[in-house]
Amino acid sequence: MSALRFFAIILIFIAATIAWMVLGGTLEYRTSDLGESLTKEVNSRWGPSGLVQAAPYQTGSAAAIDPAKSEIKVHFDHADRYMGLLWFSTYTVEFSGAYTVATQRAGQNAASNFVFELPKNATTTENLNVTLDGQARDIASVKEEDKLVVAIPADEKSHVVTVSYRTQGRDRWLYDLARDREHKPTVSRGGREDSEALVGAGHTAMVKDFTLTATTNFRDIDYPKGCASPTPEPAVDIEGGKKATWHFENRSTRQEIGVEMPARLNAGPVASRMSFFAPVSLFFFFTVLFTIMVLKKTPLHPMHYLFISAGFFAFHILLAYLVDLVQLNAAFWISAVVSVFLVVSYMRLVAGLRFAVVYVGAAQLVYLIGFSYAFMWKGYTGLTVVIGAIVTLFVLMQATGRVNWNEAFARTPANAPPSPLPPTPPKS
Repeated sequence: MSALRFFAIILIFIAATIAWMVLGGTLEYRTSDLGESLTKEVNSRWGPSGLVQAAPYQTGSAAAIDPAKSEIKVHFDHADRYMGLLWFSTYTVEFSGAYTVATQRAGQNAASNFVFELPKNATTTENLNVTLDGQARDIASVKEEDKLVVAIPADEKSHVVTVSYRTQGRDRWLYDLARDREHKPTVSRGGREDSEALVGAGHTAMVKDFTLTATTNFRDIDYPKGCASPTPEPAVDIEGGKKATWHFENRSTRQEIGVEMPARLNAGPVASRMSFFAPVSLFFFFTVLFTIMVLKKTPLHPMHYLFISAGFFAFHILLAYLVDLVQLNAAFWISAVVSVFLVVSYMRLVAGLRFAVVYVGAAQLVYLIGFSYAFMWKGYTGLTVVIGAIVTLFVLMQATGRVNWNEAFARTPANAPPSPLPPTPPKS
């Protein structure tokens, strides 16, 4: 192969890379724009992303007082909802908290109140109940906008206030031990919002005799970034789900407690990442194909590389439009079959059926289909690609260790005489 042809192949690779970057950017914009346009409707149907329940406090002194004891139970019923070509991770939460408040001295001038703030961004709150020492309180008399304010008797006794309700949300749920901090809204990405960034650290909570038990109807439990993990034991399996417990005897903290809901893959973000990564797949494929060409002495023209690149690109552009009509897995395999058929059937005409199937087809299955499918494995994509790259490097180094690259890149003179034919054996 001459240096000019090698340079032409590099230009073809660069052109294909630009095409993939444009396609990936288009997919990312479409997904982001769709997610933002659906946010209001999704919030009204299934609740907002990242419900935050702030810890209650007791007034009556210079500073707010944390409860002397907290026993909280939350249960999550998770469900994936499909809307506008996007999956949304929704849940219904049943909250129940029993709080023991400090003793109030008789005759003290300052009134003492138990203040419980309902989730500010919740669209609906159902089955709201409040009791004081087991006696139900009228909701209308204790509710002030988004707060529940319960007067504590000044009788030098401890009192137990319970609050329970049900509401809906998406993506994650947080219990904020350090009150008085705001959560900055985040931009929706593919129907799921990123973890909310905190504005201000809030006060340092002095948590005493605190227990929060969360049960779920799913096993794939996770915790938002920066939140405390279950302690003293990790989450355990229960019938139909998981159970996680946080127990603190005496802890000074600014951390939150939270549960992250399982996330179903959305086609748009996955397809865009596949497009952005496609040049890496094509680079490995070209490297392997070039090596096989040298070893098998099968010359290929830059136009052959151009049509192969087009066959690779067909996979991603077909996938980009199919995911609007069918499920992601079905769209992936339909696009894969079409792309492999295009490339293998073309190379069959160029270099023969065996070369097309054994070498070209196998390499395409590994570097296009295999590397792309790795994006379906959340958390293992990078490792899969790295292992594939290392194995490829090893095979290529072993296969080309004895190749004379000066001879491989030597330019054949245009007026070189044809190779002499072998002598014809005499007829018997």
